[in-house]
Amino acid sequence: MTTTISIATHKGGAGKTVTAMALSAALARAGYPTLLLDLDPQGHCTLGLGVRLENHSPTLRDIFTDPPVPVASVIRETHIPSLHIIPSNIRLERMAHAIYSRPKREELLKKTLQPVAKNYRFLIADCPPSLGALTENAIAAADLVVIPCQMEARAADALVDLLELIHIIKGKGFTDWRILITRFDSRKSLTNQAIGEALAQWQDHHFKTVIPQSESINQAQIAQTDIFSFNGTSKGAQAYQTLSLEEVLPYGIK
Repeated sequence: MTTTISIATHKGGAGKTVTAMALSAALARAGYPTLLLDLDPQGHCTLGLGVRLENHSPTLRDIFTDPPVPVASVIRETHIPSLHIIPSNIRLERMAHAIYSRPKREELLKKTLQPVAKNYRFLIADCPPSLGALTENAIAAADLVVIPCQMEARAADALVDLLELIHIIKGKGFTDWRILITRFDSRKSLTNQAIGEALAQWQDHHFKTVIPQSESINQAQIAQTDIFSFNGTSKGAQAYQTLSLEEVLPYGIK
């Protein structure tokens, strides 16, 4: 059985890419074959894991061409055993616009991944910071949607927009979405209280684990590696480890 988890938010700076990388790395390090899908044309997961692309290297863009490039030819290994990636770069941006004219556009990703999905226990999709066709595809393919949410103004407003899209694509009966509080700074008590009250209406959909503000997470991105390779004892690494093994992993193997 393969479990697909999509990390989605159209609000920048919420830790979406960091979460996708950390979850993928943690699950792979636990021994579960994992494929990370870099659906962001900025290619931050690709860069963040130190994957180098040549000018003509196949990327995620090529699995959306008509006819598509075989998805197996696009998959790359990473420095983490059991973690592979379908890399991305800015060329995906133009393809994202072209997808809008395709029939059943939101089903393209799921259909394209079918030949390789059986090789992995988890598929993790890092969505772009938008509610466009690429995010639609990731949500349509998802068994679980993880929504990183930073404790700052308008967090609840952004969440409403994303939930509306999830319900349009998956139906209002779909309940397998979870809010992940990220970049939490305990010193901002008044702000945390105010945003917490705004998010309280979705309390049943919150992960118990909260990801703290962590300089090691930022430094790992600069070093182009995952947080566990960079500093596995940091607070950020420990929080993502707890999230993956105590909350996400049981969801995927239930």
